[in-house]
Amino acid sequence: MPPVEPATMLPIAVELFRAFNKAGLKYGIIQDLTSLHDGLSGRDDLDVLLDKHDYPAFCSIVSQLHGRRSVSLSCYDNVCAGREDWFLPDFSRGRYLHLDMHIGGRVGREFRKRYPVFDYPAIRGWGSISIDGVSIPVVSPEDELRITIARFAFRAGAPPWRQWISVGDSWKDQFARVPFLSSESGLRVVEYELGGGRTVSCRFLQSAEVLAAHRGDLARLRRSIREMSGFTGRYAVADAAVHLARKTSYLALRLLQRWMPGSFPPKRRPAAGGFVVALIGPDGMGKSTQADRLTQIFRWKFGCAQAYVGTGDGNGWWLRKALQGLVFPHRRRLKSLARHDGKDSLGRNGAKEGVAAAALALWAVLIAFERYAVVKRAHRWATRGVIVICDRWPQALHRGYLDGPTIPPHLFSVPGLSVLARLEQRLYQKMAECRPHLTLHLSRILPSPRSESRETSKKKHSMRG
Repeated sequence: MPPVEPATMLPIAVELFRAFNKAGLKYGIIQDLTSLHDGLSGRDDLDVLLDKHDYPAFCSIVSQLHGRRSVSLSCYDNVCAGREDWFLPDFSRGRYLHLDMHIGGRVGREFRKRYPVFDYPAIRGWGSISIDGVSIPVVSPEDELRITIARFAFRAGAPPWRQWISVGDSWKDQFARVPFLSSESGLRVVEYELGGGRTVSCRFLQSAEVLAAHRGDLARLRRSIREMSGFTGRYAVADAAVHLARKTSYLALRLLQRWMPGSFPPKRRPAAGGFVVALIGPDGMGKSTQADRLTQIFRWKFGCAQAYVGTGDGNGWWLRKALQGLVFPHRRRLKSLARHDGKDSLGRNGAKEGVAAAALALWAVLIAFERYAVVKRAHRWATRGVIVICDRWPQALHRGYLDGPTIPPHLFSVPGLSVLARLEQRLYQKMAECRPHLTLHLSRILPSPRSESRETSKKKHSMRG
């Protein structure tokens, strides 16, 4: 097993497993031990087998550490009874620990894992690794091989004339510790106790290059596992049909999600549903950078989308962008009308001022319609379980500031423009009812007067020198 450096391990993982050991939970890591380093570092998931009697204590511990459970669509391979995805955030590293928690290990086809075989008492031997003073139970090499062959029994495929079916060319990459040395090649037997005193054996061949299982033994193992689970008859045909239907729907949904993001439920979403996160703050504070970073972090495991509610270089309506290019040369006059309550500080009156006021009103209403559409779409995505990261959010606190209304109050009394002014106000009132679930304010930290005076004295001293 590759060593895990404590420096790269998430602090939340150390705290979690220390709490498990203190509470006396019966648990252990059973799969993907080769990626244990990535799992503890927050770059992969950890397959944890838990005794069903310790499930309430498990939920209590992970809830105290701000853990969240996720749910997935039934068409995906990881949806089965006794299996849950838990995510524990590590705020110090900007990552989260992903626990693939199993009450009982199930086997079957990739999209039809319906047969429980391995619970905690079924594991014959446990080892352990110590990281940063914390002992983490891991499955023994022999039990890891038994789990691998049982899973392979439902996925094996080879021509009918072949008696031995190879597990795969890269079978060594599936084991952190090879069960038997390569020099001890030859015929071996692995046994399964399937309840009621019934024992099923499966022969396999292991050499330095090949790990192969006997075809007849794999078929007998599949039948015995189905009978143990209460499924007798020709369930192999039903498993293949359900597997094919779910795989087809899975591929179709993934393709549609790429074409129309946010229009379909994601593969995995928080158990409490999706939510809207809004980043607000002055220009130049890095809202777009933080929105991209949050989207990248959450999109790794959850359905996540990004929305832009501003009027800058982000995504927007083509009509607004085209009109923005025409209005941009007159931006000083429009801003002057908006900030000085309709009194043009440039000192120009007459028809030009009326045209500028009308352009300002049309421009403001168009922006309000676009923002309202983005706000409604963000909440619509959230109802489907998507985490929506919004760059900016309409703030109707002050006119002309914080992405709020921009039509000056004096235009409410101008015939024709009063209709546009009231329309803009009504749109922002509707947007005020659609608040984000979480708002993050970005602010600039100003230096203290003492530190500023020190920097000034240092500059003066360097200039004198």
